Amino acid sequence: MKTILISAIAILFSVQVAAQSAGSIGITDARSVAMGNTYTTASKGLGGLGTNPATIFNRKDSTRKWEIITVLPIPQMGMKIGTNFLSIDEFNYFFGESSTNAAGEKVGKYLTSDDKSRLVNLFSEGGTFQSDLQATLFAISFKPSAKAGVFTFAISDVFGSNVTFPKELVELLMNGNTPGDVFNFNDTKLQAWWLRKYSLSWAHGMTFLPKVFQDFNYGFSMNIVSGFFYVGIDKMNSQFSTGAQNALTIKNDFMAHSSFSPDFAVEYSFDSTSTKMKSSYGPFPSPAGNGFGFDFGLWGKINDVWSVGLSFTDLGSVNWKKNVAEFQANTEVLITNLADTNQTKHLGDKLTGKDSSKYVGELKTSLPTAMHIGVSFQLDKFVKGYFPGKMLIVVDYNQGFNDQLRNSKKPRLSVGAEWIPSNWIIAFRTGLSFGGFDKFGWGAGAGLDFGFLELNGGTPDFHYLFMPNGAKRVSFAFDSKWKF
Repeated sequence: MKTILISAIAILFSVQVAAQSAGSIGITDARSVAMGNTYTTASKGLGGLGTNPATIFNRKDSTRKWEIITVLPIPQMGMKIGTNFLSIDEFNYFFGESSTNAAGEKVGKYLTSDDKSRLVNLFSEGGTFQSDLQATLFAISFKPSAKAGVFTFAISDVFGSNVTFPKELVELLMNGNTPGDVFNFNDTKLQAWWLRKYSLSWAHGMTFLPKVFQDFNYGFSMNIVSGFFYVGIDKMNSQFSTGAQNALTIKNDFMAHSSFSPDFAVEYSFDSTSTKMKSSYGPFPSPAGNGFGFDFGLWGKINDVWSVGLSFTDLGSVNWKKNVAEFQANTEVLITNLADTNQTKHLGDKLTGKDSSKYVGELKTSLPTAMHIGVSFQLDKFVKGYFPGKMLIVVDYNQGFNDQLRNSKKPRLSVGAEWIPSNWIIAFRTGLSFGGFDKFGWGAGAGLDFGFLELNGGTPDFHYLFMPNGAKRVSFAFDSKWKF
């Protein structure tokens, strides 16, 4: 189990990659990120991968048949690491300050009772730390003609982690325990995975309700998924209580699973028959699991001003079959004397479920299935030539159907805008996002379009540039796209 915990920590803080796969809260391409993570109607070409495949049919320049994403000149990458509850100022106040005692030794900050209450309140909804890092390894799109549609192939990685520390654990650490106290740790969460997606997409335009839509597109993506690792707590029903004469009762009922590529050579403490293997890390490890996902989208242009869109993404699951372990415990331990080794010597094994943990044949996990609804408004078309350049305004509603990584059952609403001044090659973008994991975000960024090459950059948390000590996370995205 020790090996698994070390691996989980390494996973949480490692620099891996994640894909164009939105879920309902995941970071996507740089243009969408800058516009407050709006994409259902605003995406064009390869920007529709993982968000709304119907928009892959749309081209900014209809004369260009090919679009390609490679690592040159700028790879498509993005990152979001942080929390939704703890700012840098708060972290430094509680954990970063120290003082020197009379002996000249550095000692930690002394927390007053008000400090302790304030820290506990920060964890009132659970202290969640989240990472979401992304890159597209390669993508190519070909539109031979409007009649044939658009064919797209992409390879991308999906990485994420989500760790929640229970509020009552913080209360225990801050205030200690007295007789009669009961601390419940049921809100503990841990989940991390690395998936690779091979996507084949097709989008097409058609005449549909011509009295309603000028143009109407539909598209879908079939995603072959390779999983390289998974770690997750599936059930946590544990508590700690103090009885008479400071007797401690620990009730531990939990279940967790993990699966790792054979190339990672992860050892499980419950497996006494395992032999020491050498790990082999690289960009193409052998899969620990495989699965299938499906994206489907619609996009309709009502007139030159209004467009609407609807998409469902990541419909599917992954079956993990290599090195799948199940960790579980359902035990109650009574300790009347902490100095009595007969009561404590096997405590670690009991709490981690070493004796009841085992290999299992298979584990199935769902992909971050989500629905996206969007509306766009072309302001310059609405005012008919009285606006300097082009201005697109978009609104998105995103709803996750599970709480998998990059997803949330809490809905997210976002509003974004893109302004391209007349005869300029630069586009300015901004947007606001409300709900989901982040609760609030102000996105901003810009793009350069040289015709054959497009460069984009942005952040969904632009507001933290004006209040860096109040930042709760670090996030950005950048990419490039060839067009010819």
